[in-house]
This record gives sequence, C-alpha cells and structure tokens, in this order.
Amino acid sequence: MRNVPLVLILCASVSGCASVNRTLDKGTGAFGELLLPVSEEVQLGNRLAAEVNQQEKILQDPQVQAYVNSVGQLIVKASGDKRDGIRYSFTVIDQPGAINAFALPGGHIYVYSGLIKAARSEAELAGVLAHEVGHVTSRHAAQALGTAYGLQTLSAIALGQNPGALQQLAAGIAAQGYMARHSRDAEREADAKGLQYMTKAGYDPKAMPRFFEELVRISGSSNAVAEFFASHPNPKERVKNLNADIAKMGNPTGKASIVGGFDQIQARLQGGRPAPSAPPSGGTAPPSGGGAPAPGGAPAPAPAPAPAPKK
Repeated sequence: MRNVPLVLILCASVSGCASVNRTLDKGTGAFGELLLPVSEEVQLGNRLAAEVNQQEKILQDPQVQAYVNSVGQLIVKASGDKRDGIRYSFTVIDQPGAINAFALPGGHIYVYSGLIKAARSEAELAGVLAHEVGHVTSRHAAQALGTAYGLQTLSAIALGQNPGALQQLAAGIAAQGYMARHSRDAEREADAKGLQYMTKAGYDPKAMPRFFEELVRISGSSNAVAEFFASHPNPKERVKNLNADIAKMGNPTGKASIVGGFDQIQARLQGGRPAPSAPPSGGTAPPSGGGAPAPGGAPAPAPAPAPAPKK
C-alpha cells in the first residue's frame, strides 16, 4: 500500500482536490483546531501510530530508539507541553535512504534512520526533533486533517468507527514519508518554536540552520533529500529566517551534545551491530507526562514496537 498518495486519500473525503490544496497552502487551520478536541486528537494519533507501526519498518535496535527518545524528551521538557493526554513518543523508522521526520497528532514523532545518518551532531538531530515538537504543540497535524476531512469523519476515525479510512490514511503517510505538506506559515511557526525549545534544553541553536545548510549541500548528490524538500519549504529561506531569529535572541550559545554517544549511534546505523541491553551513554532524559508511550498510550521508557511486516 506504500504507493497510495496521501493527497488522493484526502481528496476522496472532500469535493475537489484543488480546493484541498488551496486550503492547506493558505495555512487555514482554525477549522480543524476549533472542531477537534484534544482528547479526540490523542485518540486519533494513537490509532494512526498503531497503523503506521504496522506499515513501516521500525528499527529493531533498542539502543538507538532509547537514544533518540532521550534527546526528544529533553526537547519536550523544554517545551513545557503539559496538556492532558499528550504523551510524546519518538520512533526511528529503518530507512537508511530516507532523510525525513514527521509528527502525528497527540505527540507521536517519527524520524528516519537516514536523517540520523545525515546529521553531524546530537544538536542537529535535536533541532529536527524540536521542529516536530513545534508541530505538535501548535496542533498543525490536527488542523490540517480537520480542514481536509471535517469533524464527522475525523471523529469517526478517532473513535474507531471508520477503520477503512484509518488504514488508508496510515498507508498514505507511510507511502509519502510524512504526515502532510504543512503550510509555509505552519513550518515557520514550528521552526521558531523548535528553536526556542532546543535552546532552552541547552543545545546550540545554530545547529538547526546548519543542518538545513548541509541538506542544501548534499542535495545534488542525494535523492534522499528530495523527500525532505517535498514536505518542507525552501531550506535556504529557512536558514535565513532561523539565523534572523537567533540574532533576535541575542545569539545564545549551547552544547553540541547533552545525552552523549551520537557517534556510537551513527556507527550502529552504519554497521548494523546487535543491540545490547544497556542505555546510551549519558543516561535517559526525564520523561514528560510519564515517559514515551507505546502507540496505544501505555507509558514505556522507549518505543519498542513489534516488527512490521516486510514490504
């Protein structure tokens, strides 16, 4: 089902594909935000995460998963997001050739192993995770889905009353490699919030624009960057905006590493070594809201989903 485009799934639920694109491009999210309660957003995200975990190839390396979760939870703590029911999880998808990340409603964040390999420091990875946390705190996914689907369909999916639509939506996410193409304003907001979160967590904020600069540098020799560009605005523009924001913040400094062990994590992804039971060096960051949950919402120290079927 990986060849089902997400835009076709969205178009099947409304009158006319062009109208959906215009709505999403303008960043009209108030409709979805007003009509989708946080409680239903959480249920929707949990159901989508369970489906995505079945359709994607989840990396079977507990040490890498725990490391990414540790970095992510530092960002979550800095964000101050304590909304009822929102529990953040960070899951690595095993696709070395994909440089991307996306966030589902309710706090489920996914990052592809290819992105971790492309990053040059823990702080650069933290910048990507912070951007995705910014999408969650701004409810961008819920807004986009609410705009495209409407209250009745979304509520039915969230409450488990339309399993067919749920499976189709999850298949589209897996096929595209991202949740949806957010508006330029939404991406700008996620960048700005993410920059604040990673800075407050203690990371060097300049690592975020540096990562985008690296993507621009390797874009001519890597097809993997194409998916990232398809789901995110022009990276050169983002670098300019981020550097301006950093200057407004007074050019704060921060660390390239807090959890520690980024080089070892990259080596594991390069060499495919078996995973020991020990956590990554530097320990695990204090969890937010009871720790990272499994897709069904039960707390767990780090995501460890069941193996997905081979594609």
